[in-house]
Amino acid sequence: RKDVLLEDIRGNVPTRINKLREGHLDGILLASAGLNRLEIDTSDLFKLRLHPKEFVPAPGQGVMASQCRETDLDTRKILSQLHQTEVGQCTNVERSILQTLDGGCQLPLGVYCYKDDQNNFHAQAFLAQNNSYKRAKISQSTHSGLSEAVLKELLSD
Repeated sequence: RKDVLLEDIRGNVPTRINKLREGHLDGILLASAGLNRLEIDTSDLFKLRLHPKEFVPAPGQGVMASQCRETDLDTRKILSQLHQTEVGQCTNVERSILQTLDGGCQLPLGVYCYKDDQNNFHAQAFLAQNNSYKRAKISQSTHSGLSEAVLKELLSD
């Protein structure tokens, strides 16, 4: 939108919120998980929760991962009880797209994958390049090959 001026802001979450409260900014985007974790009172602020299908997050946002030594079978057994296969499948699609694009924190990329009630997988991605963006949206019955299909559409001319 041409009427919106985007600015980089620095500082921790409370500092960023104070910049908003002090009138230095008209609005900010923050992850609700961080606000919840920090237990920051934002009752005086208007909040709008953005749905990931409309405002596509960075790949893997909101996913918790655990890690242990490969040889630690007892810990691996405990962690396997926490694993959610569907979340892992979707996260792997998102991360595969990020890795193929050799992305990191500086790559303006959003990817969101989910599985619906009919067990179909849906993935969409947005990639900003040269003051414009490319969008891809693919649905299929399996997660296999989904990241490749998204990348093909995302990188096509």
